[in-house]
Amino acid sequence: MKTRFILLLAITALAPVMAAEISSATANATNQFKVTGMNCDGCARGIASELKRVPGVASVEVTFSNRLAIVAYDMNRVSAEKLRKTIVDAGYEARLITAQKTKRH
Repeated sequence: MKTRFILLLAITALAPVMAAEISSATANATNQFKVTGMNCDGCARGIASELKRVPGVASVEVTFSNRLAIVAYDMNRVSAEKLRKTIVDAGYEARLITAQKTKRH
């Protein structure tokens, strides 16, 4: 019982650090993927969830009606091919249709 409490305490203490690390990604590129195989908004939410788990992804928008996934990410941490493969591994087909680097001032 004591071990479980210590483990739970350690996980609880690390949760804010892990959340900050996940949300701290900055985007220097944005890609649009044409996604086929989605049947509903739930599919779009599932794809978005999988993409958000990829280290380096700053933001994701997936729309069922447009069959698009728009991903802003850090090119130094993840590649467009890794993002496409994440969509494919979730059970859908994905094709890169636009890629854009973000200009830094």
